[in-house]
Amino acid sequence: MRHHLHIFLGVVVLWAAGCQAAPPAPSATPMLPTLAAVRPTQTTTSTSLPQPTLTPSPLPTHTPPRPPTAVPTHTHTPPPPSPVAAATSDRTCPDPPPDKPVYQHNVLSPEPWPTPDTAVLPHSWLADPVSGGRKPLANGYYPYGWDGDGRFLLHNGADMPKELGTPVTAVANGTVIVAQADDTELYGWRCDWYGQLVVVELDERWQGQPVYVLYGHIQAIQVEPGQHVGPGDPLAEIGVAGVSTVPHLHLEIRVGSNDFSRTRNPLLWLAPVPETGVLAGRLVNSEGRPWQGARVTLIDASGSEPRYLYTFTYLDDPQHLIHPDEGLAENFVFADLPSGSYTLFATVQGVEYRLPVEVQAGEVTAVDIVTEPAASQP
Repeated sequence: MRHHLHIFLGVVVLWAAGCQAAPPAPSATPMLPTLAAVRPTQTTTSTSLPQPTLTPSPLPTHTPPRPPTAVPTHTHTPPPPSPVAAATSDRTCPDPPPDKPVYQHNVLSPEPWPTPDTAVLPHSWLADPVSGGRKPLANGYYPYGWDGDGRFLLHNGADMPKELGTPVTAVANGTVIVAQADDTELYGWRCDWYGQLVVVELDERWQGQPVYVLYGHIQAIQVEPGQHVGPGDPLAEIGVAGVSTVPHLHLEIRVGSNDFSRTRNPLLWLAPVPETGVLAGRLVNSEGRPWQGARVTLIDASGSEPRYLYTFTYLDDPQHLIHPDEGLAENFVFADLPSGSYTLFATVQGVEYRLPVEVQAGEVTAVDIVTEPAASQP
């Protein structure tokens, strides 16, 4: 089930790459903003979408019109990528390897961001590939679309740390199309990016496009191309290979073709951990342009002491390697959240925005923060 939260704050509208070792999150606790510094909340409404399950529902044949909303919309929405056969991809190793781009943080994109489409069904189809493996790094230091404060390439997957040799299993029904080392064939930013990898093309398509699941930095591969697998079937073990420096699994979701440039946020495809939900948000200005590389904090005040979770809005680069979900059009995600009440907080151009959100187990809550116009337009 997906909830959409609409919050009006004065004139501001709120509407519901390779892997590196991730050091511990900073221990400093951010200051809780004072009520005097934020816009007062006036109204709240919510709606629901069908409950997601591990078995995807068929897509509707009719797309109903979106309900009216006060959030500014735009007419340009990038079309879904066209399916490209994996055999046509250029696997030649680049020589020399490409340089890491310079990413800009806390900037406004020059182009509008896609708008959500409530007719697109949720797709939390996938089981965990490593039991209990994703929770430590689901949010925070190195999420999807972030560069570790400039240290790394944009992260286009989700990292799941576990002990060396921990079994890695299939997340859904599909066919193995790659099971090998990548030192002589290009599957990532450069060759020998994952060390060893397995790629499974799922039986289930999404919006008419093939879906690929990539398992990177693995060892002891136990499958071969052409083999059909189901949820829980063994594929390999967690290793340390490619650009990895500590044992972990790097999981990617690729839509349309088996290419590094076609990823989506895996946390929106994995079934939520029991008793938890997901918060998918958009931080955009009144023209629908996304803020890139901005810190977003989620405050949990349910305990004796407030708990602070943080993530960052998606960055961009010349190749546009990071993509939002076609239904949610998010640019930040919090996952594995125990059901309950939270406060979402962000500061843009010195203006603080904060709103209450409710997270329910097994569901996706969609939230938009629409900021004031930019002080200076790029």
